[in-house]
Amino acid sequence: MSEDFINISRSLDTLTLAQVAEKINVKDIETAKKWLQEKSIKIHRFLNNSFVYQIEVDSQIDKPFVQQLRNKYPDKWKDRYRDVVKDLSVYNLTITLLEDEISPIPRVKSSNINKKDKDRYKRLLG
Repeated sequence: MSEDFINISRSLDTLTLAQVAEKINVKDIETAKKWLQEKSIKIHRFLNNSFVYQIEVDSQIDKPFVQQLRNKYPDKWKDRYRDVVKDLSVYNLTITLLEDEISPIPRVKSSNINKKDKDRYKRLLG
């Protein structure tokens, strides 16, 4: 494990909606709310304040980069991500979310092969 990880967990740090808007580079809070809803990040309310957990926001920000790593380096994408991530808790959450994703069902229907191709296949196998 790399010693560059921050030893103090930030997993329970919170962000206001204005901080989220700034972090994702949008101008208004309504756009930030829509982004949070699209990413299924729950907005918590306490008294008159709305907040989200920073770890969820950081994980969703990292997710497209990690998906790119997974496509480019199918065998070593976790190691590559671990090398660049700043917080171990964000790493763990992002990996868990990506591994729990359901892959889409293929929409292409397989076709039956004809007898000639079936015989050819049998000869190739043995």
